[in-house]
Amino acid sequence: MGDIILATPVLDVLKRDYPNSEIDWVVNKKFEDAVNTNPLINKLMIFKDKFGLKKIKDDISATNYDFIFDLHKNSKTNYLTKDKKNVYRYNKRVFDRFMLVHFKKSYKEILPVTKMYFYALEKAGIETSGKWKLRFGLVKDIEIKTVNKYDLHNLNYIAIIPGASYTTKMWPKEYFKELVNKIISSKSINKKIIIIGKGSAEEALGKFISEKIESDCIDLTGKLNLQETAAVLKYADLVVTNDNGPMHLAECFNKKIIAVFGSTTEEFGFFPYSTKYKAIENLGLKCRPCTHFGRKKCPKGHFKCMMDILPEAVYQEVIELLK
Repeated sequence: MGDIILATPVLDVLKRDYPNSEIDWVVNKKFEDAVNTNPLINKLMIFKDKFGLKKIKDDISATNYDFIFDLHKNSKTNYLTKDKKNVYRYNKRVFDRFMLVHFKKSYKEILPVTKMYFYALEKAGIETSGKWKLRFGLVKDIEIKTVNKYDLHNLNYIAIIPGASYTTKMWPKEYFKELVNKIISSKSINKKIIIIGKGSAEEALGKFISEKIESDCIDLTGKLNLQETAAVLKYADLVVTNDNGPMHLAECFNKKIIAVFGSTTEEFGFFPYSTKYKAIENLGLKCRPCTHFGRKKCPKGHFKCMMDILPEAVYQEVIELLK
């Protein structure tokens, strides 16, 4: 989901230069909610399996597109665009990424992923300079219902997102719990906590973190769809999160973000870039990064990239960013 949201500024660039253009977007069904309310997309081409991909490939072959932009550059997109001449692919920096992960050779230039996507447009002769925001189409009726249901207008709260797609991108749940207790007991902060996340694993995280402090910590894990999650993030005073999709969703609403990074580093381009943020990471480890997307467990067995980032350090950043 995060990759899709990071690609949304491409739509604004194209609509600026080609205001009457029609834009179709190919997306996996499990991520369609990230873009199905985006007003700049004319048609979503949704696939679930190889049969869906075959139909989309046929549709692309039968349509006279002026431009085809490949912003994923993998086996699926290569299959969809095979034999098409007007295809422009983004710079995935595969060699740089390999050298960084395996030999710790730093990038000469660190770019947000969005700017890497822009490379595809620039190859087509499209100017991409300027400031571009991430975009998410929050439906007004859903926003209002969510605000009223949870009384968000009358809450001063910090949104906590303790989940992630890989274990090595997750700050320990015990640390999140200690941080929440520090925030709630702080007289200077005076904020409530709302925990968000989806799926049974993140529900378990939310339950663990909020246990015995329910009056000041509202656990909404597993209770919200993507639209409702966006509404909760929109009204938060601060978002504390791992490196995950909702982090980029919060960036769509220009939220202040504290993001804890473990096995991945800034070179891969997934730090927030268009809002005020603080990325917290263990800069003293020679084994970082050990991957460009995350792992199920620490290959060294010590998990120091996360274990050495203590709750007190994150708490101090919360105080600083709320000033």
